Amino acid sequence: MLRILGCTTLVLAVVALAPSAASGRAVKQSLRPTGVDPNAQGVAMASIHAKRNRGKFRVSGRNLKPGTTYGISVAGVRIGTLTTRATGSGAARFSSPQHGSDQFLGVDPRGKKVEVSDDQGEDVLENEMPDDGDDQGGVQCCLPDDDDGAECEETSADECTAKGGTNMGTGTCFPNPCSTATPAPDIRCCLPDDDGPECEEESAAECSAAGGVNMSAGSCDPNPCAPTPPGIVTCCVADHEGDGGEGDDAGEPQPGPAECEQLTTADCAAEGGTVSSAASCEPNPCVSSPSGAFLD
Repeated sequence: MLRILGCTTLVLAVVALAPSAASGRAVKQSLRPTGVDPNAQGVAMASIHAKRNRGKFRVSGRNLKPGTTYGISVAGVRIGTLTTRATGSGAARFSSPQHGSDQFLGVDPRGKKVEVSDDQGEDVLENEMPDDGDDQGGVQCCLPDDDDGAECEETSADECTAKGGTNMGTGTCFPNPCSTATPAPDIRCCLPDDDGPECEEESAAECSAAGGVNMSAGSCDPNPCAPTPPGIVTCCVADHEGDGGEGDDAGEPQPGPAECEQLTTADCAAEGGTVSSAASCEPNPCVSSPSGAFLD
């Protein structure tokens, strides 16, 4: 009898420790310092429940500059920020559906590069998140569902075809790439591009199917995908060297047009520049009108 009870206890313990398919599997990765701040340390952890279209992502750092806001990027798109305490440590939490003070999570971080950048846009910590081994080689398969329009399953391409599903390409079911029965409002989607992520207003399903990053509902103006890091402003700096033209007095060069640079507020002031309200330097917002005022 005691032997039977002992075996039963052992089985229950193994079941309790085994990961549940419904609960998802957490992946964890240490973030490496890039050399900008050699003492910086960080960890990123993601727990994705693709079947339920739920996910959590946490990035923590320490030995960073105290009281500083850092940008958090996944696959080259800034998805949020991390602000350090007086001790130089801090954490950023993301979730979908969004809970409490968490920031919105619109991308599956697994298998993608995570970066923590300072207010100069320099990466301080970075590393690539590991893939969930169970999902490698799978495709996003949208299967008909009477209740929700279409259900996503991660299967092989052959299994998807055999089930009469629609192959949406390689990837995971988070966020859900399948169209739902109830149309949802368009979201801001950051899509990879050689010149930097582009923003498109489209459905969450279309965004996921295209491999984009869901930045939640809103407008693409201003562009939420712009790589400008936190703390950086558009600064108009006067060109004191001139353009070689003639001034009012013979031999005196006319000052050239003001140049646009992305700087911190402090650096802009140190350069004798003027902060522009423009979101970027394209087109140049520092070109002056006949009255001498900047055209921003």
